Amino acid sequence: MTESIESFQSDMRVPKTAELVAAQIRKRIVCGELSEGDYLPLEGELKAAFGISRPTLREAFRILEAENLISVTRGSRTGAQVHGPRVESVSRYAGFVLQAQGAKMRDVYEARLAIEPFCASRLAEARNLEAADALEAEVEKLAMLSEKQRYIDFMIGLVDFHTTLVEQAGNVTLVMIIRMLHEVTARHQVELFKRRPLDLAVQRSRAQLGIKSFRRLIEFIREGDALRAEHHWRLHVKNANLAWVPPEDDDRLLIAV
Repeated sequence: MTESIESFQSDMRVPKTAELVAAQIRKRIVCGELSEGDYLPLEGELKAAFGISRPTLREAFRILEAENLISVTRGSRTGAQVHGPRVESVSRYAGFVLQAQGAKMRDVYEARLAIEPFCASRLAEARNLEAADALEAEVEKLAMLSEKQRYIDFMIGLVDFHTTLVEQAGNVTLVMIIRMLHEVTARHQVELFKRRPLDLAVQRSRAQLGIKSFRRLIEFIREGDALRAEHHWRLHVKNANLAWVPPEDDDRLLIAV
């Protein structure tokens, strides 16, 4: 038993001073003590406050820069600028992880099926009229893009609608997940559209059907009909998944780069 404890202790790594300094600054940013756009104190003040050398402070800055929590302008006399944690900072990396693990595009769209019908039901159950208005605004944008035959922008707008649906439901964890998938799905839909172009008449017809379905969902939310909202949206997402991941692409791997 003693031998195993000693082995465990030998594997433990004591954090470097720079890591400890970065951790303290990170904590203040994440907890909101430092806000977006704030500046850290000047180097001299930080060195004195932490009792560290300039190289150690610079190393701590490099850690925080790599996490996109600060940006340092070399030679600036204003100090390092603070940036709040952003989903965008992790979404692209998440795409890399999914690609490295051999995830398929089918996986991404199945994740939407697991999330979005629940959100539709939740919004309708609460009869969330503000959410209905927000979704209606997204539909109006899509209708304008369809009218102008801007179908690449329309594809991206579709992703925005799905993201807005989850955002309005108010579950922070699900919002984080759906935003992480946003970039992957938008890129895939544009790539698929370019790889398999459709006749303008077909594009127009699909766009109109999609917009009609979106408006039907909004009606259910305004009416407070949770069961019909969930059923309708589950069917919509299933059909959308078949369109975006056709059978011949069923084993297509996710490409994040």
